[in-house]
Amino acid sequence: MNRLSIDFKPDGLVHSIRMTRQVLGFPVYKVNAFFVDGLLIDTGFAFGRNRFLKLLDTLHPDVVVNTHHHEDHTGNNFSMREKFGLLPLAHPKTFFYLQDPSRWVPWYRRFVWGCPPPSETGELNSKVQTEHFLFLVIPTPGHSDDHICLFEPNEKWLFSGDLFLSEQMKYLRKEENIFSIIDSLMKVAALHPKKMFCSFNGPIDQPMEAIHKKIEYLENLQKGVEDGVRRGLSPGEIQRRLLGRGDRMGFFTAGEISKRNLIEAFLKK
Repeated sequence: MNRLSIDFKPDGLVHSIRMTRQVLGFPVYKVNAFFVDGLLIDTGFAFGRNRFLKLLDTLHPDVVVNTHHHEDHTGNNFSMREKFGLLPLAHPKTFFYLQDPSRWVPWYRRFVWGCPPPSETGELNSKVQTEHFLFLVIPTPGHSDDHICLFEPNEKWLFSGDLFLSEQMKYLRKEENIFSIIDSLMKVAALHPKKMFCSFNGPIDQPMEAIHKKIEYLENLQKGVEDGVRRGLSPGEIQRRLLGRGDRMGFFTAGEISKRNLIEAFLKK
């Protein structure tokens, strides 16, 4: 049986909405949306629609922002417009992705999250003003070409979408740009956030340390790839040396998310 759980947890003035997809009783994926001062950041995935909307009935959002177009972040955009009369705001490129999500959502992601119905987005300006806070829109491409983060300069809150995810990574999507990811991480590190709200891991209390560890990890990985090239190793040999043998994610996703993608992303330079 496929199940979904939603946890609503306050973290000071920011509330995390964690959606967890379960298959046969095992959690297979989690994603966080966030709510603060009437602002909803991301709309979760389509399979969680009913419970997500029921929770929003108690929150009364005033404005919705998408960090990027992926289906676990925009899955309920259509319902936000239909039920609450709210047009989600996003990067200009997001609008074109969401005209027909069925074109780019592969089968395994449909199985886990569902495919969002077509929806519209309004274009984000450089800032989002709520009653008590001001959120700066920070373009942070890499994970996707339409990815943005939100930063509240007085509270030093960083809403990082899928830019951070974790301090280390072994897999990469085919369409991701690893050098843009590093540049975007450096960009948000320069803001000196005091609290980060990550779509995958939720609130992170020491974001500067976490971000710098990820940058260092990726830079060392790049050096390892370059060293492998100098030694005349093949991409597969470099992968096994740096990331270990086996690639279950690559097998399950038919290569869309894989260790090989991460190695080859560095080779594209």
